[in-house]
Amino acid sequence: MLRSDLRRQLLKVVGAFFLAAGLPIAPALSATRPSAGVRRTFAAFLDALLPRDAVSASASDLRVDAQLWALARLDRRFERLLVLGCQWLDLTGTVPFADLAASDQDKVVEWMSTSDWNQIPRRFYELVRQTAVETYYSDPAAWNGLPIKAPPQPSGYPPPWQ
Repeated sequence: MLRSDLRRQLLKVVGAFFLAAGLPIAPALSATRPSAGVRRTFAAFLDALLPRDAVSASASDLRVDAQLWALARLDRRFERLLVLGCQWLDLTGTVPFADLAASDQDKVVEWMSTSDWNQIPRRFYELVRQTAVETYYSDPAAWNGLPIKAPPQPSGYPPPWQ
């Protein structure tokens, strides 16, 4: 279960996104539920952001995709953004994003990270990346290979002599 403060923060970010982008909110409220293809694309996108390595699980290994879809059910605008972003990702190659080679997925993600802030690809990238990273590292399973055993908050970091 996601923390309520994470949900509140996400809802604030999503609301700010739609206001800043000048997107109409009413059409966003009529979002359709994500198809299996959209869910597959989203999992592949998250895995491109947070891939598996020798010591760490990927985003989909830790079910970050399922957690973000659960958050999206709380705000239809966020759900619509995820669906539209995944539909756009599937148009970036000759095959769906999930079927692209990892190097091609990385090129798309890199382009998104430097694209115009006022366009959907960059907004989708930033909002999803921020939420996915926070969700990923809130799971203790993501800490493998890191020199921490517990989050530094609320206690804070230990003094340097400890």
